[in-house]
Amino acid sequence: MKRIIGNIAIIACCCMLLTVVPFPANASDLNPAKSTSEALDPPASVEILSFSGQSAENKKIDLFCKIKSNCCYNIIVERSSNGKRFSAIATLSDNKQIAEFALSDENPLRNTNYYRLKIADNKGNVKYSKTMVVQLYNSDDLYMVSVTPNTALKDLHINVQLKNRAYIVMKVTDENGREVVKRKGTGNEGLNTYELDGTGTMAPGNYFLEVLINSKDLLSMPLIKG
Repeated sequence: MKRIIGNIAIIACCCMLLTVVPFPANASDLNPAKSTSEALDPPASVEILSFSGQSAENKKIDLFCKIKSNCCYNIIVERSSNGKRFSAIATLSDNKQIAEFALSDENPLRNTNYYRLKIADNKGNVKYSKTMVVQLYNSDDLYMVSVTPNTALKDLHINVQLKNRAYIVMKVTDENGREVVKRKGTGNEGLNTYELDGTGTMAPGNYFLEVLINSKDLLSMPLIKG
């Protein structure tokens, strides 16, 4: 089931929008009398440096993430068929300042898979990563297209995994159909990675992303910029 860097415990699986959900303060946290060591402790911090996925052999999806932290933490990898209702498929844990994890989803959903990371630090704080979309294809030219925000630049990060050399068109339109960003070019066999520069600075609103391969294989999805 797994190919792992770090300590990973896989949870049996029954079958993303940045949200911060703080836990209620403990009664002891409301007491202003704290020890000197507690007062000097820096706040817990867990940062996702990267989160990506790609198609693998035997119809699996390989997931990769890189974490920066100053505390112990647990990461629950969650998957959804519609981007709304998620189920846990794995748990990752570590306390390294920089940690990299890799795992295989051996039973991905047939076409579209939404993934996100749920992070809980040792102070009881919980937050979620941006959602990553992985679309699988059964065509002559294409294995997979995945879309996730670049955590550093905030622009859209797109992976196109090709079986053969192909022509790729990527564009973002607003809710009125006006073109905001467009990029096109030829991709080579294997994994091709693109950053849609400027998407991170778009005004808040509703948008639409299209990735078209050889004018026939299409990924289309709504985008909400908060």
